[in-house]
Amino acid sequence: MPIPFSKKNRTHVVRAASDNGETKEKSSRVGLRPASDWHKRNFLTSVLIPSLFTKRSGRRAQPLFPPVRPGELSITWIGHASFLIQMEAMNVLIDPNWSMWLKVIKRLKRPGFQIDHLPSIDFVLVTHAHFDHLDRRTLRRVAADQPIVVPVGVGNLVHDLGFNIVHELDHWESVELGPLKVTLTPCHHWGARMLHDSHRGFGGFFIEAGKRSIFHCGDSAYFPGFKEIGKRYRIEIALLPIGAYDPPSGREVHMNPEEAVQAFTELRAQRFVPMHYGSFRLGYEPLEEPPERLLAAARARRIENKILLMTEGTPVVL
Repeated sequence: MPIPFSKKNRTHVVRAASDNGETKEKSSRVGLRPASDWHKRNFLTSVLIPSLFTKRSGRRAQPLFPPVRPGELSITWIGHASFLIQMEAMNVLIDPNWSMWLKVIKRLKRPGFQIDHLPSIDFVLVTHAHFDHLDRRTLRRVAADQPIVVPVGVGNLVHDLGFNIVHELDHWESVELGPLKVTLTPCHHWGARMLHDSHRGFGGFFIEAGKRSIFHCGDSAYFPGFKEIGKRYRIEIALLPIGAYDPPSGREVHMNPEEAVQAFTELRAQRFVPMHYGSFRLGYEPLEEPPERLLAAARARRIENKILLMTEGTPVVL
């Protein structure tokens, strides 16, 4: 039974036991070697410097969180990969990030609302240690002695921020948080905080709450593991990344919109909520391109009615 941290010394991290004793299939790690033609383009002059002179867009109105009745699920996209998930008497944050900068990369679209307008948060989930997903400044502000769930090897980055317990999960491992069951799923990415910080885990989260379910992919390039995830779980709503598919290194580290549609069909989910676009320009593609390509790909597959394009800061009850 996990023992909460001492108020004086929050240094312990709890590892979950495997859910069913199965042999765990690991995520596949993206290599660090750049594409052969990466040097033919200049991210600094083509993207980074012009972004510094781009005026931030987005509104910061006070959100109107609707009441959530039994059996309902409310989703609020904060921006990038950050979401507030609300169920009856339960508020969950995933990959919260309110920062205006990722080191030297400027945030070009503001978060959907100010962090001070958040309701009380019961649990926090972080998919991996990259700076755009694990923002220590944001986590310190939302920490209020509640649990946080991270992949294995990431706990030491968050244990001193004000959470009462840190659950570390390996792939296919689960933890029960009140009425929720949270499972870490594999993906095709990497989790290093620094260049050679390769011991840290990474993945996505499958969240079950009664008959409702939601899958947050984290970051991932396309990989065959989506079929396995779709076989194991009945996914109602899939939050999938569609941006940063043309990175400076040329590596295949994120899905493009067409690959995200393929992943969605293999997950056998009912609803597709796109994310990981529009806030930070992490690749050469224009900010407005990912949703346009997504809708075109969905129309080609005749699944456009399953796409839910969200506006930052506007809750949607399903």
